[in-house]
Amino acid sequence: MAYLISDRREEFDRRFLAATEQKLADVIIAALPDSVTPLRLTKVGVIGAVVAGAALVGCRWSPAWLPVFVAGIFLNWCGMALDGPLARRRNETDRRLDVIGQTNDLLSQVLLIVMFGVSPFLSLQSSLVILACYLLFSAYNYVRTIALHARPMSYIGLGPTEFRILMAAWPFVAQAGGIDAATNDAAARRDTAILVLAAIGVAGLAVKALSDARQLAAEE
Repeated sequence: MAYLISDRREEFDRRFLAATEQKLADVIIAALPDSVTPLRLTKVGVIGAVVAGAALVGCRWSPAWLPVFVAGIFLNWCGMALDGPLARRRNETDRRLDVIGQTNDLLSQVLLIVMFGVSPFLSLQSSLVILACYLLFSAYNYVRTIALHARPMSYIGLGPTEFRILMAAWPFVAQAGGIDAATNDAAARRDTAILVLAAIGVAGLAVKALSDARQLAAEE
């Protein structure tokens, strides 16, 4: 089973920004004072998600909320991406903290995706489709981690950090492209495109699940 875990870790590290994120995380963690604990970082991540979600709603009235949204996303990353590495650095192996961190990370992403649905950058229908895909992929990741004792995998090089960057960039792309979720024709075309991409993603996940099952059967 050890070699199986090793293989999965290599897969995990195929994320586009894995190496860069690790270096940045090491620099930040080394500079953190002892008063900063993993649990406090988790709380910072939750606060960042709430701030970003509120800013998305605020963008319905003014684009001046966009910098607040980006700041919230950054706080969310700082909290959710650094709490685990900080705990390992300090040899704090409390499983309770791991459960709290994972749960808050999931809830934060759900909150942000839903808030996009009430922003001017994405329709509620599209955000719910994305949310369904996110929950499906997350559920399979948890199942896969338990069944295969593997690290979480990435999808076409995308992991949690890459997903946050896409979320942070989308409002600016939408604004530059004149995309407004309130415009019926444009919203319908975008919803259709997102639905097609979601179907492709789910089909890819099904293929991955079959591949994992066959590999596990062969290794056993």
